[in-house]
Amino acid sequence: MKNRTYMGMLIFWSITTVMVILLTYSGYWILPYMPEMWDEDPVWVTITALAILLFIGLYVALGVFIYKDSSRKKMNTWLWMTAVFYIPNFMGVVLYFFARKRQKMQSAGDLPAQYCPHCGHIIHTGE
Repeated sequence: MKNRTYMGMLIFWSITTVMVILLTYSGYWILPYMPEMWDEDPVWVTITALAILLFIGLYVALGVFIYKDSSRKKMNTWLWMTAVFYIPNFMGVVLYFFARKRQKMQSAGDLPAQYCPHCGHIIHTGE
């Protein structure tokens, strides 16, 4: 199991590294045109920058939730992180919520009967 976890983590960070390098490289080519965009309409650039920051914040919050939830449910954490981050249009999130394991909640009827330690009478039957 440790080997699969390590492999999933390696795949996730490899894809993430490639994506960051590609985004940095594309930003390098866009950078000379930024003053022209800023001169035309600074409101548009500001709204776009805020939307990008909001999107990044959403993905970070989603990543934290998926990591904690999948590890709590004993699922392959790094596989689901890779699926959620790199399957487009939030389809990875939809797949995760369909595939995640349900935890059974104990109902009152499932609880065992409780007995008094002194006299042995039933205190609570679980009903």
